[in-house]
Amino acid sequence: MADQPVLGELPDQRAVFRRAAPWLRGHRVALAAAVVLNLAGAALAVGVTAAIGRVVDAADDGDREALVGRVLLLLVAVAATGVLTWASRYWLIRVGERVLAGLREHATAAVGGAPLRFVEAHRGGELLRRLTGELDGLARFAGGTLPDLVAAALVLVFTVVMLALYSWPLTLALLIGFLPPAVLIVRRFQRRAGDAYAGVAAAETAVAARFAESLPAREQLRISGAVPRWLKRFRADNDRLRAAREREVVTELTLNLLTLLQAGCVAGLLVLSALFVGYGRLSVGVAVVFVLATRDILGRFEDLAASLGEARSAHVRLARLLDLVRATGASPAGGVAGGVDPVGLPARGRLVLTGVGFTYGPGAPVVDGLSLTVAPGERLVVVGPTGAGKSTVGKLLAGLYPPDRGTVTYGGHELTALTARSLRSRIVLVPQEVTLVAGTLGENLAMVAGRPGPDRVAEVLDTLGLSGWVASLPGGLGTPLEADSLSTGERQLVAIARAVLADPAVLVLDEATAGVDRETAARIEDALSAAAGDRALVVIAHRAETVARGHRVLTMPEGTVGGVRR
Repeated sequence: MADQPVLGELPDQRAVFRRAAPWLRGHRVALAAAVVLNLAGAALAVGVTAAIGRVVDAADDGDREALVGRVLLLLVAVAATGVLTWASRYWLIRVGERVLAGLREHATAAVGGAPLRFVEAHRGGELLRRLTGELDGLARFAGGTLPDLVAAALVLVFTVVMLALYSWPLTLALLIGFLPPAVLIVRRFQRRAGDAYAGVAAAETAVAARFAESLPAREQLRISGAVPRWLKRFRADNDRLRAAREREVVTELTLNLLTLLQAGCVAGLLVLSALFVGYGRLSVGVAVVFVLATRDILGRFEDLAASLGEARSAHVRLARLLDLVRATGASPAGGVAGGVDPVGLPARGRLVLTGVGFTYGPGAPVVDGLSLTVAPGERLVVVGPTGAGKSTVGKLLAGLYPPDRGTVTYGGHELTALTARSLRSRIVLVPQEVTLVAGTLGENLAMVAGRPGPDRVAEVLDTLGLSGWVASLPGGLGTPLEADSLSTGERQLVAIARAVLADPAVLVLDEATAGVDRETAARIEDALSAAAGDRALVVIAHRAETVARGHRVLTMPEGTVGGVRR
């Protein structure tokens, strides 16, 4: 079996920012502007504290003229700080939202274009959680915590520089008394945070996946009386989430030690400042600046430390999202990495399987050494009992599964070497379970490359003999489609018409007439016959009528090919 990337519960947290760098390339100018605004805002905020000291010194000296001038300067600085703080915060949030919008688009495209084996190897709820939950968490961080984090870090640095210019001995005493124990506290938090936040994210994913699995199976769970058993499994996932949350809370409580440290440092600095003033080493205004700035430093550091929890959580979320994109094989430029658009790829070519083998997991292969050629205009019917590998052959022919052994080629080119655009313009598969999107019938039919216009849609419907059926609907092509507005057979008709609009060289249909009444099945068969033309049809079927319309029959699991008697 070919190696298939599988997402782990604990993401790779190494070099996350380096791995995320390609997603920032289109936002460098905006990021630079955000940096400049934040630097200016932080510098001006520190300047306000220094201006307060100068006001106090003027008042202490009894210099009224200087006092008025410095008060006016302080008011201007406060107003300017407010404007710059708002502007820097707004711009940073705006840039963050743009980056996340691009990442959201790329991640969605990556999952949408991921190999089918990758999608089938993961629970739907898990992929949904990584696409929505992780991005929502990152959006909350970018819109709330990140601006506070950046502002706190910059003000902290500028304040220390300002204090050192006033009195380096007092600043050194402050740093020695506060920094070492604060760093120890934060490091202790950091050692625990990675596993704690990753555990919460994994537990949340399991709960979301369990919910997602239960919704489509709700009727079966009730009919079979399996609701208590499902609730037991959900309770186990929920208990795991509760335990993970408790570990997260205990980890975050480590940061509360900073509050005690802050109180001790402020008390110590007040004593030292009083001594310095008493010996004439500091003015009263500078002493006030030190007290105010120290409270600001300690408060900012506490805010910074408190934000580290959310920053660590965002770090884990980003790592999980990048793991998802990497596992799908997508590139930062969008789409799935690899593949070429070959020159001269024929509009109608031969589809050839040579020595193809395929295995889902440990055990015997589902397809073993199958060789087959499907020529333009041919109709091949694939038959066999349930589990014989019919649908697997259809997916191999459509390029949805890469073979573990052997090759699948169209027009002489291996399907695995083609881009998704080239492959889907030549080969289209209509699955047994057809999914329709919210919107009108016309919008669903137009969900193909090139966005066919009304004339082209009308032409295809007429060719397939479906114009009368569409006209019988309440709104024609404008009929809104909901979950149960069309029957299974009618969904198949929509899928066939949509496939023909793409004008593929090969049309693969997986049990197109399964589970429908004879009248609808006959309509589908007529549509298929009209759709054939010079394109190859590969029809996976059980019905005798379908087999009778084929040119050749592939019998699975034997992999033998024979003609159809007429």
